[in-house]
Amino acid sequence: MAVACPYCNHKLILKSAKLGRYRPKCPACAKSFLLLVPGETGCECQVRPLPNQTQVGHPAAAALAVSSGGCGDSGTPAGEASNSHLFGVARMSHDTNELNATRHPGDPEPEEPAIAPNTVVRGYAIERELGRGGMGQVYLATQLSLDRSVALKVMSKRWATDPVFVARFTREAFASAQLSHPNIVQIHDIGEVDGTRFFSMEYVRGRSLSELVKWQGKIDPEIAVGYILQAARGLKHAHDRGMIHRDVKPDNLLLDEQGLVKVADLGLVKTASVSHDGDRFGDAIPRSGLHTLPLDMTGDRIALGTPAYMSPEQCRDAASVDHRADIYSLGCTLYVLVTGRRPFEGTIAVELMSKHAYDALVPPEQIVSRVPKEVSAVIQRMMAKDPGDRYQDMAEVIRTLEVWLGVSHAGTFSPPEEQISRVEGYVLRFNTCGFAVLRSRLIAGFFGTIALAAVLLAFFGKIPWAFGVFGLALETTLAYFVLDGITRKGHLFSCTRRFVAGLGWSDWAVAVAGFAMFCVLLALLKVLGIWVGFGLLGIGLAFALRYGVDRALAEERRAVLDGAERQLRQMRASGLGEEELRQFVVKFAGRDWEEFFEALFGYQAKLTARGVLLRGGAAGMREKHAGWREPLIVAMERIERTRKEARERAMLVVVERANLLAAGVTAEAAEEQAKATADAMVRGADEIRRAETARDAPGRHPGEAPANVRALVHAAEQPNAFAFVPTPARDPFGSLISLFVGPHVRAVAAALLLAASALWAHQNDLVPGAEIRVQATQAVESRDLMAFQQQAALDASRVTKPLTFAGVPAPFVAWVDGFNVGLAGLMLLASLFFRGNLMSVFVLIGAAIAIVGHQFGIRTVEPFRDYHVSLMLGSVLSLVGFRAGTR
Repeated sequence: MAVACPYCNHKLILKSAKLGRYRPKCPACAKSFLLLVPGETGCECQVRPLPNQTQVGHPAAAALAVSSGGCGDSGTPAGEASNSHLFGVARMSHDTNELNATRHPGDPEPEEPAIAPNTVVRGYAIERELGRGGMGQVYLATQLSLDRSVALKVMSKRWATDPVFVARFTREAFASAQLSHPNIVQIHDIGEVDGTRFFSMEYVRGRSLSELVKWQGKIDPEIAVGYILQAARGLKHAHDRGMIHRDVKPDNLLLDEQGLVKVADLGLVKTASVSHDGDRFGDAIPRSGLHTLPLDMTGDRIALGTPAYMSPEQCRDAASVDHRADIYSLGCTLYVLVTGRRPFEGTIAVELMSKHAYDALVPPEQIVSRVPKEVSAVIQRMMAKDPGDRYQDMAEVIRTLEVWLGVSHAGTFSPPEEQISRVEGYVLRFNTCGFAVLRSRLIAGFFGTIALAAVLLAFFGKIPWAFGVFGLALETTLAYFVLDGITRKGHLFSCTRRFVAGLGWSDWAVAVAGFAMFCVLLALLKVLGIWVGFGLLGIGLAFALRYGVDRALAEERRAVLDGAERQLRQMRASGLGEEELRQFVVKFAGRDWEEFFEALFGYQAKLTARGVLLRGGAAGMREKHAGWREPLIVAMERIERTRKEARERAMLVVVERANLLAAGVTAEAAEEQAKATADAMVRGADEIRRAETARDAPGRHPGEAPANVRALVHAAEQPNAFAFVPTPARDPFGSLISLFVGPHVRAVAAALLLAASALWAHQNDLVPGAEIRVQATQAVESRDLMAFQQQAALDASRVTKPLTFAGVPAPFVAWVDGFNVGLAGLMLLASLFFRGNLMSVFVLIGAAIAIVGHQFGIRTVEPFRDYHVSLMLGSVLSLVGFRAGTR
């Protein structure tokens, strides 16, 4: 093994070096240095100077000794998720005891021990460690609020204490979180716990292309080009929005179980060390954090990335590279896939960098004869030394690869008849399999029976039982929703679970009080026992449907979905883009396409596909699947987005304040500027989200310019110049109004109205199923016309009295004189799912009209009564308010 001394650049030949840490001594300068030998085959050793020595050697050697390690392969077991590569750092030994055993005085501190399984970290339950590197550990975790698996990256505490590094890393991750594309690993959340930063990302079940090459050697050129084409589409999406990867390599291209390639580590910091000394850079540098250097470096340039895949210009100055550096690295990756070896080999990082910059590339077909010359020519152009000689953007790379694979351009894909027939067959079998038909008939029969039973019971005067049957339908639905959500984890249940998890103590108090009020109302109406009994019956029916029918249906449909997924994997491998693939399914899945599509791609992908379908004007007669869910999901997602923005703003304020204080800014100025920065970045992210949504909306052209995600990083450097997002004007009058019409005011009012309505009904003995109705029914059955007329007159003359309460003056409670009061309370409860002062004002006015409007001389026409009209007027105003709140 050959390594270079970090002090004098003298080459040493080590005859034997096992996994671990060593302190060899250079024979030329007689200085000891630290040698780290990783466990993965093909990884570059890390060479570091000791803290008590002075480095005089080549600065690039020291930079790369602590950069991403030059590891071209991963040690993650086959079939395991490869998100552990998202730190872009070669992972060292997992055995902490072994590291400590070989540690000498003056060595750097070893990594912190891994977080134990089942530990909860700010809403995430740790399952196991996936890997670790120079910047921290990567864990497989469960996000408790959504009950989904994520890859959780916990930053090492030695980097978490550097405010410049943390600020840069947080900005880059925050900006990358705004990217959403099927070929990009999605960043879900950014947070902090006990002074340590963490980032949760999409967990990809599969393996990296590095592991694939290690497992099977070189890959068939056609399949390899298909993989690279997918990665190019993801990178193009990022490039169009101002983001450059700068570390494209097989480790960072993850292949999931469905044959989908995802680009990982996009936008995150590629350095593994940041200077604590900001004075040498001037005042502006610590502010941005974009030119920070390793502790043992001199000079103002640094090479970021992995040497084996680094473009020549990136070796010289990573800060000035553009998107063409990613094209070079992607070409290196394609070279590795088709040949099974790297374009250049070297024993140290400087040697690799020099070869990338100056040595001629050996054409791939000279290494593997079956590599087509057209593919070889594409690779050589992507890896041209001069950026001007390469493809000038990823769109050109994509078009070239598509032409070679024979894939039509976007929007003109014409599938063969065989593929169309197979998809149509899958959809037909999915929708018409035996248990699907049985399930739909059972549900329709159940609710039809409920409706018929309620009508018959009411007709025969059994009002409590009719009300109980209605409760049976409601309780069965809720029980099934919870049971199905826990077992199948549908999108609506996930949104509900996240919404409930985010409730504060005051929200829980309102919810518990509302439920208690509802139970009191049932008790006053003397139907609580009926509802409890029917509730137990509803739980039994829900279990029967879920485990007696749904489980069999899932098994029956699984074979259909497996066949469809095999076809989709083949189409992806042939180079078809994910958007085109999904539109192909939508186009040929027929009228009832949504449930099938959602089972394959998910709920959000279904909404996007529906928008594209409507935009093209070729939707035809299409049915929605469970469209009743969508208003609920929209309302809960809007609330969760507000919560997330608040968390992100608070986190960014803390990060930027620490960064500014480290730069010498006064505490008062740091606080003010940090808040301005955080506000600009959060508003910028919201504007980007709106712009991306508008581009997918019906009537908008898909070619409209995308939002600049990179501008979020610029917003952190100069928040006052963040021009593309208007600064909202302060509205003190609106804040004052919200004190009187806010959600907690409406919640308390709703509880009081429901309680008053229940007391009024109890005082007037308005119990469903009163004897007078039974007597009327008996009169009809006996065909005693005179008795029926007398009973009808008695019923019509029955007059209710306003509510009275001991010790309370009559005018204060006399307005409670009908069921309109309770219905107004339900309006206010519904308003809690919306927000906005205008909405609140409309709903409160509507509730007031519903309660007392009939007391002001409303003229009516039979059979309507005055309280009917007031209720209708109040409901109309409330609906207008709900519409305003939705907007």
